[in-house]
Amino acid sequence: MRLPVRLALAAVAALFLSSCWWVGAPFYKGNPADAGPVRPGVYKVDLLGDGKPAHLDRIIWQPDGTILFTPLRPRKDEQPSRLVMVRFAVTGRDLWIVQDMPEEGQTEVTYGLAELHGEVLWVSPLIDCDSTAEIVRAAGGEVEEEAVTNTEDSDAPLTTNSIQAVPAAPAKPVGGATCRFKDQASLERALRAYIATNPPLPERIRFKRIGD
Repeated sequence: MRLPVRLALAAVAALFLSSCWWVGAPFYKGNPADAGPVRPGVYKVDLLGDGKPAHLDRIIWQPDGTILFTPLRPRKDEQPSRLVMVRFAVTGRDLWIVQDMPEEGQTEVTYGLAELHGEVLWVSPLIDCDSTAEIVRAAGGEVEEEAVTNTEDSDAPLTTNSIQAVPAAPAKPVGGATCRFKDQASLERALRAYIATNPPLPERIRFKRIGD
């Protein structure tokens, strides 16, 4: 599984796909007229609660409806990044589906959610698979466990007798599971169930517009 593009939302630190998120084909295309909850411009961006200084990002809605996030004072290894945000109709809430952009040669993306509260965007940019496996299965998605051979005794000397006497340790799941969706309908059923059981999204990012 690939390492995804940094899920830009500007203040969210680099997040890596390690076989434990919601993934699938890129079901969504952006809407150039309504590309996301944060309108184009230059913003002072704060990840609330992380204790770090705010920084500046430029947000641009691209002609294809994707969103381009560009740091105005890039930190080390920080690059512009793109994603798709699509409105998700849930009564009484301003919710958006967040879809990572596939890199060249890649066929899968990650999915998350965002919700706007004034200047603060609440975000679950990646949804954990291990804690939501039952929701995913009930919605029609697939949960793929990842396992490797147990190597706890790898430092013990290997002899003919020990190999015959001690059976190989069973494989143990490591690195979590991958939740995979093959169609948009099952993904959206799972998202609605996730929202119903997890009302507050975990990250809080304040976007304060300071220029065009």
